[in-house]
Amino acid sequence: MTFSRGGTVALRTARAFAVLAGRSLLLGPATAVAWLRGERFERDVWLADTVVALGPAFVKAAQLLSTRADILPPRVCRALSRLHDQVRPVPLCTMPPALGIAAGEPQLVGAGSIACVYRVVLPDGQAVAAKVRRPGIVRSLTADLAMLQRGAGLAARLPMLRGVPVNAVAAQLAESIRAQLDFAREAELLEGFRKALSVADGVTVPGVRPELSTEDILVMDFLDGLARRRPEDLGEEERENAVVRALRAVYRMLFLDGVVHCDLHPGNLYFREDGSIVVLDAGFTVRLSESAREKFAAFFYCMSQGDGEACADIVLSTAETHPGSDTAGFRAELAALVEKHTGRNAADFDLVSFAAKLFDIQRRRGLHADPQFVFPILSLLVLEGTVRKFHPGVDFQREARPLLVTALMEHVVAAPREAR
Repeated sequence: MTFSRGGTVALRTARAFAVLAGRSLLLGPATAVAWLRGERFERDVWLADTVVALGPAFVKAAQLLSTRADILPPRVCRALSRLHDQVRPVPLCTMPPALGIAAGEPQLVGAGSIACVYRVVLPDGQAVAAKVRRPGIVRSLTADLAMLQRGAGLAARLPMLRGVPVNAVAAQLAESIRAQLDFAREAELLEGFRKALSVADGVTVPGVRPELSTEDILVMDFLDGLARRRPEDLGEEERENAVVRALRAVYRMLFLDGVVHCDLHPGNLYFREDGSIVVLDAGFTVRLSESAREKFAAFFYCMSQGDGEACADIVLSTAETHPGSDTAGFRAELAALVEKHTGRNAADFDLVSFAAKLFDIQRRRGLHADPQFVFPILSLLVLEGTVRKFHPGVDFQREARPLLVTALMEHVVAAPREAR
């Protein structure tokens, strides 16, 4: 039996309402049971489990929403940030025929809501990594995203959401999630990463095998020896080298190339025993406009110099305002925030705390950040969570300065040429 797109959306909407109704009915009894036991009911856990039950599109949307601390309360962002792709791998019997390249049975190495990754041995004995899109995921995700955007259109009419860019945020979420379905785009980005980072010592990005890849399967070089290591698994020098290499790699992509890898969690960033690193997966990657790249580089540089007023001017030039926005209050608070963090020891500078306060100021003063400005901060927050425990004293700002200066000098040199 087949359904039109409208019919599919209707079915997915009915399923979503059924899930929400069922989960809501359980909320009251679960809260009562926790109270009788003298325990605190974990609403954050309930929220995360409900999102997972709704399906892959909602998980992806919630993960992205968790980064919009300029719109959502911190507690909600923290709850959504705990979400991971809690999904089962695709049964081998449902694999596309293109995996006929394999000699022997593919070995599962990772499962996500959009795709699963397998180690595949070619007939010549060479091992490759095959990222295989889930059967039917394009249809179901498309229907779910259409439903989310329709719901956003209705929510935007509510008085309590007046002034909040609901439709713009929904469109941003949908665009970011759809992009993760495009394996041709991901292959291009991976190759871009590999070439850009080829000048960086100790950084490896797997090469793409286009002759074996299809619309549903992205085939890459398989890298042996990848393991999620703890700080104590590496020597002090190797830990510090790995963290510095990761920072410099991200800064190079961000400040020089305008490419933001938003998902450098421990499953996509690996530290090796010798202090080298491996960067994987370009699915959740954003290309910045030239203007956004230059402005974020300028913001980060001004922040490292303690120039809060300049930071405020840069953010105001990118943010969305409305008649109730308090730009003067925002400028004064951000200048004070930057001044407070200037000169702190590296170990005392907490990027998470700084970003949370920045977004809190924006929200209270009625400003909404440009997504192109949010994604770089998201990338650095995810990276800090991955690397900080390996090198607590790492100075994020000092490591950025050489590349920031290069990026800003390129802008100065390019400006006269563009004016001719």
